[in-house]
Amino acid sequence: MYFVLVFAFCWLWFFIKADKSRVRELYPVCIFTSFLGLLTDLMMVHYQLWSYSGLPHALYTIPLLLDFGIYPVVAYLFCQNLPERWKQILKRAVFWMIPAILFEWLTMRLGNMQHHMWWSLWLSLLSDIVIYLSIAVVYRYYRSAYEQGRLKGEWA
Repeated sequence: MYFVLVFAFCWLWFFIKADKSRVRELYPVCIFTSFLGLLTDLMMVHYQLWSYSGLPHALYTIPLLLDFGIYPVVAYLFCQNLPERWKQILKRAVFWMIPAILFEWLTMRLGNMQHHMWWSLWLSLLSDIVIYLSIAVVYRYYRSAYEQGRLKGEWA
């Protein structure tokens, strides 16, 4: 139930906070984060570095709720006000990493997620920074293509 509520909260937050006029521009980065989530889920299944509980068939249902709930919403909101300078982007990534790591910590404290083997919150923290920076890279790459197409009149 916990992850269903997280899914619903994420999409509610999206409908409140997102600049929906930029969906075409930000859609590719949302697809990227969902795909990245699916890849990390495959790693999770293969290497058993972490696991989830709290829903039937948690091995599949929870990662899919995260991959199509929290990840694309966070990417959209992270990129919609992304600064131009990389130093500012790094600061933004660190700022956004704080709630992400707190969410993981809370999820673990509530018993809905467990770390295994050598995985830890510190590694999650490092990977969150890498993830946010990769989101910024993908967004900046696709944004230029979007703007060129918009200027040429290929889409509104």
